Amino acid sequence: MQTKEVFGQTKAAIVWFTAQGEKLAYQVKSALSERMQQQVQIQMGRRPGQSLKEWCREGFEQKQLLIFVGAVGIAVRSIAPFLKDKFTDPAVLALDEQGRYVIPVLSGHVGGGNRWAAVLAEELSAISVITTATDLNGKFAVDVFASERNLTLTDRRMAKQISAEILAGETIGFFCEKKAGGSLPAELIQSESEEKEAENVPGEPAGPEKSRIYVGIHRYPDRKNTLYLHPKALVVGIGCRKGKTMEEIEGFVHKTLQNHRLAMESVCCLASLELKKEEPGILEFAGKYQIPFVTFSREELAEAPGDYTESGFVKEMTGIGNVCERAAVLAAENLSDVSSRPESEEKAGRLILKKTAECGMTIALAEKEWSVEFE
Repeated sequence: MQTKEVFGQTKAAIVWFTAQGEKLAYQVKSALSERMQQQVQIQMGRRPGQSLKEWCREGFEQKQLLIFVGAVGIAVRSIAPFLKDKFTDPAVLALDEQGRYVIPVLSGHVGGGNRWAAVLAEELSAISVITTATDLNGKFAVDVFASERNLTLTDRRMAKQISAEILAGETIGFFCEKKAGGSLPAELIQSESEEKEAENVPGEPAGPEKSRIYVGIHRYPDRKNTLYLHPKALVVGIGCRKGKTMEEIEGFVHKTLQNHRLAMESVCCLASLELKKEEPGILEFAGKYQIPFVTFSREELAEAPGDYTESGFVKEMTGIGNVCERAAVLAAENLSDVSSRPESEEKAGRLILKKTAECGMTIALAEKEWSVEFE
């Protein structure tokens, strides 16, 4: 198991209630620290005077993994007041004091609880007690698929429907805008695309009436029975006159994306000229959507390869003939994994929308390199 790739950076906390439990807790810490190296930060026990309720509240607000060494009933009663949503709650595990069983109590799929349980069971020579239906039946789980690949799942109701259909023995249509590597699971079948040039995994066409999974940066509102999984792959290159408000920028970005059937959930970065690094409207927009905002110097933008829409006015004001297109492409290049890409292949940052302007604002869109793999 490639634990680093599956889990990423994780903040965890472990609590125990007896001396035997404390001993096992430190064995768990040692096992995770060795296995995950720098990928996991573990808080041990409660602070002096801290109640279990306070520990749980803090854990739900700040951690991705909570581990109880003790009775599963204690874990259930302790976390109950803080349960909100399966898509945002942390993974919660319970271990008996003897280290015989590892039980995912909460967020087994999206939060990675089942995968954490498998890791600990392997390290402690314990038994992982899995109760989720798709896992027990060895079926494809769309929420796990999305979580492991950092894809944003857009429709929870549709995700539940697809899981229910899979458990009932039905096949689900699948389409990916990029070439999907690996073997398509038996529960999925190739679906038709909206874009002729898009690629897919091999398979038989699925009828339009079927439920289906669509992986990509686009969204088609008129397509029914479709669950969209969006990769973080869109870079918004932006320029604006000084003083543009967050609301103006937000409205322009949303309208531009909607006009081109692109998903806001796929936006992974904003990019502009260094002169705009303190622009309040852009900073507020980036903060609201928790999107990184990067800037480049005139010299860096000038080095961006490609043909761009030049403006004499923009060049006079900023020293560079085009900001938004160049910034979008450079940021997409920087965000793409090009370590294994042959030099002969096209650049990783692809301009997909040239400059569009409105009321003193300009936007261009670039797509960074991304891919989806089946095991």
